[in-house]
Amino acid sequence: MVALSLKIGVGNVVKTMQFEPSTMVYDACRIIRERVPEAQLGQPNDYGLFLSDEDPKKGIWLEAGKALDYYMLRNGDTLEYKKKQRPLKIRMLDGTVKTVMVDDSKIVSDMLMTICARIGQL
Repeated sequence: MVALSLKIGVGNVVKTMQFEPSTMVYDACRIIRERVPEAQLGQPNDYGLFLSDEDPKKGIWLEAGKALDYYMLRNGDTLEYKKKQRPLKIRMLDGTVKTVMVDDSKIVSDMLMTICARIGQL
């Protein structure tokens, strides 16, 4: 099978890497951590691959249990290796602001359950 050539963005660094299309996303993340020094920060479970769109508000997180060919990636596509967790500020009814860490790779309904559980509303 022909190798898939993808551009992998880690922070400000972009590297071109070859993957078999049947490579699982989890394994691709492991390979990136091994080969790119900038990707070796933090815990491996905190990072994932993000396929961005021209519109900065769009894009999808690649699921660790799926193969790269599931996403119909083409040679030259750019994936971002980035942290899945981010702080989300929530303004409460009394005017106070609480900050909650959310996992951007989750669907909104899962995020909402996490947010409610952390602010004590569930």
